Amino acid sequence: MSSISAATTTTTSTASTTSSSSSTSIDTSQFLQLLVQEVQNQNPLNPTDTSDFLNQMMSYASYSQLSEMNATLLSLQESMDAISSSLTTTTA
Repeated sequence: MSSISAATTTTTSTASTTSSSSSTSIDTSQFLQLLVQEVQNQNPLNPTDTSDFLNQMMSYASYSQLSEMNATLLSLQESMDAISSSLTTTTA
């Protein structure tokens, strides 16, 4: 295995291990840093397949949308908790 290929494999496996061993969520900047590192360290003689790269970009888009939806749902939950709390206080 060439040193470039070994470096790419090591970087990719390290990134995978890091993201799976840390908490279940990473922020957008961490995801983009991993993606940029992968592109910078890929083997020029064996670049990442276009479909793999597009799958990663779609994963990023999905992650971004899910993060926004999670924030919206948390806000909705806080609002519902506040309404419930005010109704309990008014009733008592």
